[in-house]
Amino acid sequence: MISTTAFELYQYAVTHPGWTREDASTALGYTLRDLDKAIEELAARRLFQLPADGAGYMVAISPDVALSQLVEADERLLIDLRTKIASHRSDMAALVPAYVAARRKITMDSGVEVLEDPVVIRNLLIDYGRDVGEQVLIAQPAASTADVHHEGIQKDLELLERGVVRKNLYNASTLDHVPTRKAVAATAPAGLEYRTLTYVPLKLMVFDRSLALVGRQHHPGDRAALVVRDVSLINIFIHLFNVGWDLASPYPWQDEDDGDDSGLTSVQAAVLRGMAAGYSDEVISRRLNISVRTCRRHIAWMLDELGADSRFQAALKARDRGWI
Repeated sequence: MISTTAFELYQYAVTHPGWTREDASTALGYTLRDLDKAIEELAARRLFQLPADGAGYMVAISPDVALSQLVEADERLLIDLRTKIASHRSDMAALVPAYVAARRKITMDSGVEVLEDPVVIRNLLIDYGRDVGEQVLIAQPAASTADVHHEGIQKDLELLERGVVRKNLYNASTLDHVPTRKAVAATAPAGLEYRTLTYVPLKLMVFDRSLALVGRQHHPGDRAALVVRDVSLINIFIHLFNVGWDLASPYPWQDEDDGDDSGLTSVQAAVLRGMAAGYSDEVISRRLNISVRTCRRHIAWMLDELGADSRFQAALKARDRGWI
């Protein structure tokens, strides 16, 4: 953003050819030091330059000319980068048939590949997410982190704007997970569909009918994925997803600061449900992705609001009031 001093000096220079620093200082009320900084700023933006005869004053250049000088080099770099990317894509695409043919020689199932590296999996998701044109289906057994949701919101909105169908099937435990609720509130109004099941058995992502990623899930910390390109297998996964989708319940979303008839925010209501379920402060805070201190502050407020001496008594009084 151009500074106020530079903006005013530029206007002055345009209307006063042959101006001097002293003239501008008198007319604008700025010190010579302030004007020198503004001159440096305008020269860096190619809006000022010395005339060809070497006069001691600066000449104001039109913004469109200055812009062309500024972006010319960057545009060349961008064109070169796009050409390089296109070349890489072309080279890699040419290798796919050879890769599939080689895989077919050593395995009966050339349509399934195991990826162990999370970075490789992430890059594959980015690549397919960029080119998807029909639908993206996601089944998620566990809640994602706030960072993952934040990164995915804009991508989902872009897909929806392009007319891509987006469906997310979540485990019912995410109803009390604040980052998930925020992501739902940000994308559901744009058309992303959400439903929940009591139990989601596998982690699944399907891009159109060309690729499916399935979590291997050998153990809780297993981050490997099965990459499925076999059309028959992908159709089976889509069928399983649709069966689960038909059995699932709609995800009740609302803005994070909105409450229900009890007057509680969604966080307070979730904390209260955790108290009633007998969860510890640590478990509640982990499920909601909030700090233990914040969790305890909500609990203290609800104990006071309900006039309860214990968490158990608070749960009973909350049920009497219809809060849970």
